[in-house]
Amino acid sequence: MYRTRRQNRFEVLADAHFLPFEQSALSHISPRVPYMKPLIKKRIEDYNKFIAGGGSDKQFAATIRKQYRDNKWRRLGEGWTQTVAFRMLKAVEKQWKYKHPAYESPWMKRRKDWTGFSAKLDATYERYPRGRTYSKKKPPVKLEYLPTGGARIIG
Repeated sequence: MYRTRRQNRFEVLADAHFLPFEQSALSHISPRVPYMKPLIKKRIEDYNKFIAGGGSDKQFAATIRKQYRDNKWRRLGEGWTQTVAFRMLKAVEKQWKYKHPAYESPWMKRRKDWTGFSAKLDATYERYPRGRTYSKKKPPVKLEYLPTGGARIIG
């Protein structure tokens, strides 16, 4: 059976012992993002250490949830949603950027390119004069209603 790319990512995250709300959120992120592979490797290492120390899967999930509360990625009264997982991901991205200052997030690059786009467009192409319309308008249709019923186009 063929799986989608997102399903494959989801299964990789499940094998790395991410919690269900993390799996659904992080499966949207491409594995080419440079901080995803270290994040997955770290989770596998943490899980293996925890299990080797005599812990269970439920206890591991509880420690992960505790990390979310301690780092304030989850706010008081908030559910375990994708938003919480994305806060954790943003923190990991900040750490990555601090270690690798040359890294620039792809969406920031696109945003920078877009901000200069309108100025570049105005400089390159002449603007249409104001007050003129360049759409293809058809002349209004004049109808003559016939006494026997129906209508006829005039002109």
